[in-house]
Amino acid sequence: MVCKNKDHPMNSLKNSRKADRKKLSCLCLAVVSFYEENSLTYRFVNAINLSVQGVLVESDIPFDRGSQVNLLIKTPESDQWDTFICHIVWNKTTVADKIHYIGLEFICPTDKAFKKDPIDKFKIYPKDIDFILNTRLVKVLPENGICSFLNCLSYKILDPGVRFITYGKREDSLYIIQKGLCSIQIQKQDKTIQTVSQRREGDIIGEIALLTGEPRTASVISESKMILWELQRNKFDTVCKSHPDVRVFLTELLTNRLENSYVIGVRNIGRYVMTHRIGDGGWSFVYKGKHKTLNMPVAIKMMKHNQAMDSDFIENFKKEGKTIARMSHPNIVQIYDIEEIYRTIFIIMEYLDGESLESLLERKGSLPFSRALDFLLQICSGLAYAHDKEIVHRDIKPANIHIMDDDRIKLLDFGLACTPGEEDFEQTGTVQYMSPEQIEGDPVDLRADIYSLGIMAYEMFTGEKPFPEDDIMALMKMHVHDDIPDPSILIPDLPSSINNFILKACAKSPDQRYNTVYEIIEELSSAATMLKEKISRKPDNEKEVTVVLISHEKSKRNSLNKLLDEFSSRAEDLGLSLMIAGNTQIK
Repeated sequence: MVCKNKDHPMNSLKNSRKADRKKLSCLCLAVVSFYEENSLTYRFVNAINLSVQGVLVESDIPFDRGSQVNLLIKTPESDQWDTFICHIVWNKTTVADKIHYIGLEFICPTDKAFKKDPIDKFKIYPKDIDFILNTRLVKVLPENGICSFLNCLSYKILDPGVRFITYGKREDSLYIIQKGLCSIQIQKQDKTIQTVSQRREGDIIGEIALLTGEPRTASVISESKMILWELQRNKFDTVCKSHPDVRVFLTELLTNRLENSYVIGVRNIGRYVMTHRIGDGGWSFVYKGKHKTLNMPVAIKMMKHNQAMDSDFIENFKKEGKTIARMSHPNIVQIYDIEEIYRTIFIIMEYLDGESLESLLERKGSLPFSRALDFLLQICSGLAYAHDKEIVHRDIKPANIHIMDDDRIKLLDFGLACTPGEEDFEQTGTVQYMSPEQIEGDPVDLRADIYSLGIMAYEMFTGEKPFPEDDIMALMKMHVHDDIPDPSILIPDLPSSINNFILKACAKSPDQRYNTVYEIIEELSSAATMLKEKISRKPDNEKEVTVVLISHEKSKRNSLNKLLDEFSSRAEDLGLSLMIAGNTQIK
């Protein structure tokens, strides 16, 4: 059916597409509104392709074929939400991922499909959707998880004076405030009620329900008419099973709580208190903190929930955590405590001054041979200690090597470690430094660390990565199939012992690499000794220039020339070069 109104949204959609059917470049959010048991309800869906006649959507629930629904959609080409009345013409379900593909046929566009009805408090409108999509916590969600996450939310309207969080109760919901004002109230010892703070539009309240499930520490009362989005813990956890990346919501929720709360107790992690964030990586955030009693500075690493809630990772981490915490070596960062709270893991470790090797290489490029060797020997010392305890690091890279102000080296992030022979199907580690067996998901042992060490050494001596490739898939193929370039091509004066070490450490087959780090220590120690001897001899071969200025009277010129002739003759006997210049007069 074609709409005759030229200004109608359906025609604007038609004009914005050159083809009858267009596959959208990205998932496009839409809302299907329908009646269920005589009550109007809605469901968020993803639009996959769009035509003048209809739209294909994917949904986490099926719809009855032949039923009539309202559709609210905002395409990338349009800045407005368009509404249509549709028929469900077909419905197909994939067994593997339990996704329902729904074919909707446009009956007619309408501006009345989402006409506001003040009696019904459970319908949503474009301004409501725009609000929730633009909240900071929703913006961090992966594109393929937004729709399922939004279907966890319940849209609520409250009148003034409603208590929606009750002190002492174990409740499982948090609330995102779209509109209105509420008060946080506590009961004092004399039973009187005290308002301690207020929350308003854009704030989140009750987040502890998702993070710990502990009883409420205060009551919350609506002060005005409020519009809220409620998120229940059980619904959220269900979505996380099918969309694990949605767990990033918890990480954002927790970091927001830790970094923006004025209550010091909120930032307590066991015997330690956080102060401020000092770094972040692919799987964690790092905060500076201190021991509450000893006032000792510490670094507190908070694991992101994507990894912390992965059962396989946690099982392995707990299995090796005690060993990692007991490691004591001058070249390995000291772990003081491991705390489990807020559905994640906090690793408390010694606070380090200085900078990472990654930062140093970005500033300096390559390193002097002697300094690079010194760093490598310290790294090997720490690795040998860990390998003796059957701990494989699996993520050796410049970002995990910390250089103290006095050039002492500390190895970081043994939290990714595994026992020798363990299969590495998660492909943990940074691809630039990852061994072929890690990339292919084969069992790994200490020789995977040796490969990564060799790749890192190549960069330390040459100032370049052996495979300077940005495409991840291409880079992985290079690590698996291609030999690294010979470092001596870039650095002709690189000692052969160092060159041979890098090439052998980076062999594609683990059997062709060093069997232990101790073999590397022996070779690099010899290289360091030879380099030191070469450096100590170098000053003897260098030439210096000494300048002698002689001031004299003109009458003594002949005597001076005779003296200089004798001096020149003696200098030649000693192998010295003598140059006499000038007749500068001084008045």
